[in-house]
Amino acid sequence: MREHYAIIIISTLLIAIAVGLVSSAPGRFLQQYSVLFIVIMIGAMGFSITFKSLSASLKEWCARCLSLGLVLNFLFAPFLCWLLALLFLQEYPDFAVGLVLIGAVPCAGMAMVWTGLLKGDLPLATVINAVTMVLAPFLIPVIMLLFAGRFVVIDTTAMFVQVFLTVLLPLLIGISLREILEWRSCALKGHDKSRGPQHDRERAINVQHILPVMSAVSATMAVLLMFMAINTSVPLMVRNVAAIVPLAASTILIFPILFVSAYLLSVRLFPHSQNIALTYSAGMKNLPIAIGIASVSFGGLAMLPVAVGFAFQMLTAVVFYQIYRRSAPNVG
Repeated sequence: MREHYAIIIISTLLIAIAVGLVSSAPGRFLQQYSVLFIVIMIGAMGFSITFKSLSASLKEWCARCLSLGLVLNFLFAPFLCWLLALLFLQEYPDFAVGLVLIGAVPCAGMAMVWTGLLKGDLPLATVINAVTMVLAPFLIPVIMLLFAGRFVVIDTTAMFVQVFLTVLLPLLIGISLREILEWRSCALKGHDKSRGPQHDRERAINVQHILPVMSAVSATMAVLLMFMAINTSVPLMVRNVAAIVPLAASTILIFPILFVSAYLLSVRLFPHSQNIALTYSAGMKNLPIAIGIASVSFGGLAMLPVAVGFAFQMLTAVVFYQIYRRSAPNVG
């Protein structure tokens, strides 16, 4: 799933558009389960984290690195999206809300994958991802009130409850489940010496066997959410053809600006490995969460900028991957 995620995203985008031109019934069917998809996606993502690994990573991060990552994620990104919404989408408030939502959500879990592939500072990327996920339920309602309140009425209380239940709670459940399984594995290892060391090793790596499955589950839920958003929005777009140009013009600019800004701000301040982690952690956004919030809180056209953003985000990530590879030929 990780190796072919870019192809899967682009293919899903094209299929959803093609199917949407005929019928939006598949998307409407999936929309009934959008909250469930988000919960499963975040819970599976949380399974990849342990409190111990997070604590170890926290000991390694540079305070300035984390601070810059948080500022870029929760201040610069929503401000940029708000500015683009003002420039291109004032006549389309639903699109504008979806655009601001892109900037408001935490960084994407895929940022850790790209950082690892480029041999960047993975502990830093992990910390930024985890901290932004934990802060998201508290900051998203405030950010949406400040930046999207100009376009629609924002119910911050309802949004906080929704994000808490669909993001923070599943994340904590996923982490806790991982902790319980590892504790049980250690307990069995300590009390079952009679079966020999080979049995102990098999017990110890059980959780490691589950991790790739959880990653695939999380990515699959993200793809389903993306298909749902695009498929249900296509008929609406057909009736609003004039909106396609400003939608594309605003959405296509977000991720190149986020990536370039993060790169330029960190390249002279931090080592190369930390620059990679910051660039991807600040440049990539958790768009499935944005789609889920848009679906439940705003619906309709608010999901479309986020869905289109999937393709632009992935393309930008691939471009920077090639840039980093060429600047560091030894990166595998």
